[in-house]
Amino acid sequence: MGYITLKDVAKKAGVSLSAASRALNGRQDVSEETRKKITKTAEELGYVPNRFASALKFQKTHTIGVIIEDNANPFWAEVLKGIESEAQNNNYQVILANTSRSYEREVKAVKTLIQRRVDGLLIAPNQEKYDDLFMIRNLGVPFVIVGRHIKEFESLGIPMVYSDEVNGGYRATGHLIERGCKRIAFIGAQTYNTASIERCEGYKKALKEAGIGVDDRLIKTGGIEIDGGYKSVMELIRDGMQFDGIFAYNDLMAFGVIKALKENGIKIPQEVKVIGYDDIPFSALITPSLTTMRIHKQEMGRESFKILFDHETKVLDTEIVRRESTGDKYEGV
Repeated sequence: MGYITLKDVAKKAGVSLSAASRALNGRQDVSEETRKKITKTAEELGYVPNRFASALKFQKTHTIGVIIEDNANPFWAEVLKGIESEAQNNNYQVILANTSRSYEREVKAVKTLIQRRVDGLLIAPNQEKYDDLFMIRNLGVPFVIVGRHIKEFESLGIPMVYSDEVNGGYRATGHLIERGCKRIAFIGAQTYNTASIERCEGYKKALKEAGIGVDDRLIKTGGIEIDGGYKSVMELIRDGMQFDGIFAYNDLMAFGVIKALKENGIKIPQEVKVIGYDDIPFSALITPSLTTMRIHKQEMGRESFKILFDHETKVLDTEIVRRESTGDKYEGV
């Protein structure tokens, strides 16, 4: 059996096709009795509106494409939750594509979603290249860059939603300095990651203002998962570098940092204090609980949807969550 069509509903209800269409689309020029009859018939037959046909008529699909690196990552899971919430409030559906931080997959996702005629795209770009973003722009498809501040796109009026990373990095490093740290390492993401670049900028600014020299040997870059943080700290220890504080690009890397320190018998926070970034849920549950910079992730998702058709950039604040890894009193979740 094929799909139930609007024509089937009209025939079963004994009304014209136009009457069935007006009733099911909420038009007022249909009597209440007829509307109820048509609605009941549609429900009994299991009728589902043909959104593709509607899209052809009204040039809208009421779907948006979301392209992120990994929705299993707790950070992006929260951002996605905010996107979906706002989309549902506006009668939009979300089509999700994960890239696994692959530029090739990102390009494929962009092309697939545009072929599906989504009304807009929310994208957290890989950042190796931006050719696909220029392609989206040239096609005139509305899109928002999520979680990244790409300066090259500011003059083009491309809307972005991101956190104030420089200030966040500055405050995170300043917190370690306030706790007495003088040799602070920065464990960053890939060298092309703009969030990592700006957090490192804030890190250097805080050190300089405190009269502490920037030692480039204490700056490491690499993968953004647990393993990346672990390997970076093991390299510092192997190279004989002295440090009493570590600022990790994100909480997952901070988990790897803590693992490496523990394996080497280094006490946290007595010998080395650690601060992360993002405040994913697990940060409050590990031992010691992780001090971190909180990004308002669901708000980032909601704002990304809101500005999709308004073309305004939104910069979000971060806040510090003090916990045991920097010797602070546990603040909880």
